[in-house]
This record gives sequence, structure tokens and C-alpha cells, in this order.
Amino acid sequence: MAVKGLCAGFPLAALALAAPPAAAAPTFNRDIAPIVWNRCAGCHRPGEAGPFPLLSYGDVAKRAKSIQAVVRSGYMPPWPPAAGHGEFAGDRSLTPAQRRTLLAWLAGDLPAGDPADLPPQPVWTAGWRLGPPDLIVAMPEAFPVPADGPDIFHNFVIPIPVAKRRFVRGFEFRPGNASLTHHARMLLDRSGRSRAQDALTDGAGFAGGMALDAVFDPEGHWIGWTPGKQPVLRSPDMAWTLEPGTDLVIELHMVPTGKPETIRAALGLYFTDRAPSRKPFILRLGKNTIDIPAGDENYRTEDSFVLPVDVEVLNVYAHAHYLGKSVAAWAELPGGSRQPLLRIDDWSFDWQDEYRYKQPVFLPKGSVLFTRFHYDNSADNPRNPSRPPERVTYGWKTSQEMGDLWLQALPATAADRAILAEKFQTKEVAAQIAGLRKQLEVAPGDLPRRIDLGYRYLQSGQVDRAVEHFQIAAAESPSSVFILHNLGVAWNLKGDLENAVACYRKAIRADPGHGPSYNNLAVALANKGEVDEAERQLRNAIGVDPRYADAYGNLGAVLVSLRRFDEAAAIYEKALEIDPGLGAVHYNLAGLYKAAGDAEAARRHYRAAAAGSYPQAAALAKKALAEF
Repeated sequence: MAVKGLCAGFPLAALALAAPPAAAAPTFNRDIAPIVWNRCAGCHRPGEAGPFPLLSYGDVAKRAKSIQAVVRSGYMPPWPPAAGHGEFAGDRSLTPAQRRTLLAWLAGDLPAGDPADLPPQPVWTAGWRLGPPDLIVAMPEAFPVPADGPDIFHNFVIPIPVAKRRFVRGFEFRPGNASLTHHARMLLDRSGRSRAQDALTDGAGFAGGMALDAVFDPEGHWIGWTPGKQPVLRSPDMAWTLEPGTDLVIELHMVPTGKPETIRAALGLYFTDRAPSRKPFILRLGKNTIDIPAGDENYRTEDSFVLPVDVEVLNVYAHAHYLGKSVAAWAELPGGSRQPLLRIDDWSFDWQDEYRYKQPVFLPKGSVLFTRFHYDNSADNPRNPSRPPERVTYGWKTSQEMGDLWLQALPATAADRAILAEKFQTKEVAAQIAGLRKQLEVAPGDLPRRIDLGYRYLQSGQVDRAVEHFQIAAAESPSSVFILHNLGVAWNLKGDLENAVACYRKAIRADPGHGPSYNNLAVALANKGEVDEAERQLRNAIGVDPRYADAYGNLGAVLVSLRRFDEAAAIYEKALEIDPGLGAVHYNLAGLYKAAGDAEAARRHYRAAAAGSYPQAAALAKKALAEF
């Protein structure tokens, strides 16, 4: 009987599945060159950090086995962040498909393929990765580094030659000899004190600590460098301001390599004509109380911070040394969900970059930031510099350890930024105090740490403890201007104006060019009623530092007390010419204009004070505007 629907008399044919065509074996020209150029050649080309070029077929083929090993292990290309814990710009990692293709070619006969398949080689910028800088600030001469010995910390002070206020949207640091550079810490100094400190030392630069009350980071930005860090240009509306008369202070941490070498570092700056309209804030999470027992293979530190305002997180940067094992950072949101920020499962000292999110990460008020570092101080850690393992505590030397996570956060308003700064400062000063106390337990005779601890106690309002530590330090170093000046500040805060005045005068004798001592002496004298002498000392402060905005502001207040109102107004205007963000000066100047009948100028300065980051001046200015 015939099957319905089939033609009787014809046999059924078996259905066969056609196999897809075999994938063509990868070739260098068609498949490998684009991967290598995109993921490797940024460093592996002449003049860059890679020890050899990877541009041609011959470059890659002759190193096929070593490339295969580092790609298979995940060591290259260097991209430490784990997938799914932050979406970052400039991701150098291989996609799964790229990794399979590259390993398949490396494991085979390394075919070059058809020359016609080779695409045009990319055109890279020679030298500076961001292109020619608008300004290069370089060490004037090379600094010699011996073949061996301990780590070297040395500071180099370089004037930044700008004749007017400039706005910096990017920088690129070139260490000059990356093989011996552990890191570079870069700060700014408008006081001239670092330059004076350099002049007291023979040769280039000076060893030891910087003048902590003179150097500063660009507000809301950092300009440090570690191996692996890539330069980027920021949005012009978040540039940072560079004033004339500013010095660059570079602290180079150098590690001898076994042969005599030299280093000559340079910083390239990239300007914009657009004044910044948004100002980020730098948050640090980390414990300075690190104390890792010898042999401990899983030592852990954790830190957290509750955000008092909404922020957008723009960048994240983690730092540890050779015992570092992993780092994780995340935020717990008010609703209970978790926002991953960064995770590195296999920490490598050799690759420490600043990671920029593809899109800013919004974190609402009340979010809790967390970070966790793990360390391995066992003999099984191949990166452990101590054999056998030794106890390791917090410090900047490579034989010590650190665990810092830095976030660049952007608050919505200037008022929110002021709230964030106040809350974070409280947390940070407490963290610094805890760390310095721990470090003095380990090394009680460490004078720089004791001075720093006194300074942190001052910041936290623990004035009696500040006096105690500064007095101990002054007994050991009686001519230190930093110690004497800050001891004067402590006495002043305690209400002991006589001791404060005596300390400031000693500080000035120790360093006649120390503007802050003249300024603070004047404030103490004014509080004692010695207004004429206060005026003289403020003019001394301005004489040693013609761009000392706070001294101009204080001089204006003294002139008001002497009823020399026109002079006071001119001095206030000068202060604002140097630093337009002085809210208290705007408020005081508004009062002078109001009294003189210039309502328009008064309103202008009240508005500037109300929009500024000085909370008290802002509150008073808003009240004045409401009553105008």
C-alpha cells in the first residue's frame, strides 16, 4: 500500500547534513597582526616601555614560545581588572575569540599568509602618547643612581614657566628610566619653600620629606605615576588650575638595578583655554596600620566610607607593593544592592594603572564604599622580596607595604563638595593618626613620623597631643621651621598667644622666607590688639611671597580694623585676583561695597561668597542677599 503523500515506485532517499566549511587556519597578515598592533604594540614599539618591538611578522614569530606562555598565563597583555567589576575605557585585555586565535597561531606553524591580507600598520605618535605637550617641565640634568644599596627617595624642584593662569586638562609623565623607577609622587608648591629647601643642599634636589604645609595636589586631581599608568586627556570643564609662580616637586622613588644608571624625568602638560566648571574630589580608602606577620599567606585589610552626598565616580586607582595578592572595591547602595567598582585577583606590582570608567558610576547619598586588600607574606609568594619572610609594616619602601584605593568622585554642586570634603577629612585624619601611631610603635625615634603625627593631631583638633609631639620634636630639632611654626599654631589654638608669638618669631629666625609664620604671627598679634605690628608682619608675608592670597585677605581685615577702607578694598581685590575662590574675602569685600553705596558690586561679591566652598561665608552671604 502506498504511503499517502509519496509517489509510489520511487525509493526514499536518506537526508544528509552538509558539514560547514572548515575554518581557515589563522595567518599573521589576516588575523594576528591586527590583534598584536591593537593590544601589544602600544608598549612594544621603539621608544616605549616594552623591552622589544612587536610590529612585524619576524618580531612576533621569533618570540612565539614566550608570547604563547605569557598569553596563556594571562600575564600579557597587561590588564589586571577582572571582567564584570567595572567597565573601563582603554581595556587592553584580549577577547575570548582573540585569545583563541592568537594561541592557535602560536601553537601551529606560524603561517605569514597572503601579503595582500595585511592591513595598513597603525600610525603611532612618537614619544609623547598624547601628542606634543603644550609645556614640558623636565629635570635640568640627569640624576645618578648607584648600582646597589637601599631604595632612594629624592625630591626635585622644577619651576613651571607660565606667565598667566593656565588650565590643565591632561598630563603625561615620562620617568626617563622606567627600569629603576618604583613610583613618582608629584605635587605643586606656590610658596617657594621647596625651592629654598633645595638650595640648601648640594647637587640636584634634596632627600628626606617635603614641606607638608607647602606642597599640594591639584584640587580634585592627582598627578602621580606608577608602572603601567596610561595618560589621558580629561574633559576641559574639569581641568585644574595652574598659577604663575608654581613649582613642580617630583619625589622619585628609585630602586638600584645592579648597575650604575641615571634618570632624568619630565612632565608634559596639556592646556585648555576653558576655565573648569566642575570640580571633582579625591577619596582614599586604606589602612595605614598594616602589620603583616612573617609567613602569613592571607593577611587582610579593609576600609569603608559612607558617602554624605550623591557623587559620580570617574576613576579608580589601587596601589600596593610586592606582597599584594588581590584587591576589591565596591559600594553597597542604600537599597541593599551592590555596585562593583574594581577587582584584581592577581595583583602585580609591575602593572598599576588608573582605570577610567566608560560611563561615570552614580552612587547616591548613603552608599557605603568598601575596599579589601589581601597580602601573601609566605615563602611560597615568588614576589616576596624577603627570604625568609620577615614582618612587614606600612611604608613607602618596596620592603614595606601599602594598600590604598583612590577614587575620583564628582559631587553635583560646590556645596555638596564642601560637605564631602569635611566628612572625608575627618575620616582621613583619623586614619593617618592611627597609622602614624603604629609606625612610631615600630620606630619610636622616627622624627618625620612624629612631626607628621603632631600635624595630624592639629588637623583633628587634638591640640594638647599636638603640643606634646611638637615639643618632643623641637627638643630634637630646635631649628626646624615646620616644627616651630606648627607648635605656634597649637599654642594659638589653646589661646596661649604669648607662646604662639614666641614660636612664630623663632620660626622666622630659623627661616626668614617662611611666609606662613609671618602671616600667623600677624594674626596672633592682631588678637592681642597689636594691630600696627600685625600690619607690618602681613606685609612681610607678602614680601616673601607676593602671591600669598590668605595674607592679602588678612591684611584687608587689619586695614578695615584701622578704618582704612579704600586700602582694604584694594587689598581684598588683590587677594581675589590671586585666588578667586576665597569666600570670606568676597563676603568682607561685599560689606565694604555695601557700606560705600555700591549695591551692584556688593551683590556680585555676596553671590560669589554664597556660591563658594567656605560654608560659614556662604551662609552669611545668602542671609545678606535675602535681606538686601
